Amino acid sequence: MDTVAPRSPLTPAAFAYATASVVALLILPHLHAPLVRYGQPHHGALLLGSAPSTGAGWGLALGALLTAAGQAATRFTRWGRRLDALLARLVKGLHPVDAVLLAALSALAEELVFRGILLPYLGLWGSSALFGLAHWVPRDGLWPWGVWAFVAGLVLGQAALATGGLLAPLVAHFVVNAVGLLLLSWRRP
Repeated sequence: MDTVAPRSPLTPAAFAYATASVVALLILPHLHAPLVRYGQPHHGALLLGSAPSTGAGWGLALGALLTAAGQAATRFTRWGRRLDALLARLVKGLHPVDAVLLAALSALAEELVFRGILLPYLGLWGSSALFGLAHWVPRDGLWPWGVWAFVAGLVLGQAALATGGLLAPLVAHFVVNAVGLLLLSWRRP
């Protein structure tokens, strides 16, 4: 008897992030402001930045810093524990490969949209404010997560500006999401 594996509850999220990534990649080549803002001659350079190895290094360092700060918020604040419990219910039983894939898709989509498209037009503060709003949870006292995301958006945006591209914030965002999703999915009930 053949059995069908249950569909992950995060499949719609993965599909949405993949779709947003494709749409952003289709729009980005038609925009001139990102090239000017990041000082890049073409959109390929915009993705990698001025020095890809430096961008990747900064991304790993910032990812570790943001992850540590996020884990501290989870451990030492009431809102962090509530958010952690909510997210743990959402990703319960998520396979590690799915967690890494979802982390990559969400980081790619959000960095293309918030740092690649919106930051050159709205500036660091405007794009970070929208990033915070996109992560706002209007229930159960979880509004501080939106503030946390706003601050993280400032850090990620500054990394993009400092490195001249999206690689540093993309790597940092991936690290934060991957570690968070893996920790949540490995948790025992």
